[in-house]
Amino acid sequence: MPLNLHLFFLSKSGMTKFIQEIRVGSMKHFVKILVSLLIVLFISTAAMAQPGRGNRAEMETNRIKEKVGLTDEQTKSVRTILKQRSEAMRKEFEVHEGDRSAIREAMQKNMQKSDSTIEKLLTADQKKKFELYKKERDEEIRNRMKERQR
Repeated sequence: MPLNLHLFFLSKSGMTKFIQEIRVGSMKHFVKILVSLLIVLFISTAAMAQPGRGNRAEMETNRIKEKVGLTDEQTKSVRTILKQRSEAMRKEFEVHEGDRSAIREAMQKNMQKSDSTIEKLLTADQKKKFELYKKERDEEIRNRMKERQR
């Protein structure tokens, strides 16, 4: 280190100035990191909130396709039906805000309606497989309801 730099650090004002620069630089760095972390937290929270809502129809379509053996054309139709059911349910939640029995009743009606529409698209063999799928789905729903009550 050059001699004049040594003298600068040895003086009280020089040391104070140096420490202030470190603090300011560290604070700027800290703020950048904090803002970055908040952005990541916001994005991850938003991303985690979406799969349950936006992809439910897609997930159920894929599950029906696997269990029933849908053709590509049937899959497109089922996806459309389930998206429409999802939208109808979203509206029901808004209308019956907080009224669980009304929401449950609306959900059952919407599921029966979409199920009957889907059944019209299926062959006789596919209808049998779809009945098995509905029993499995209904059992899963009952199990989730029991878990929530605990």
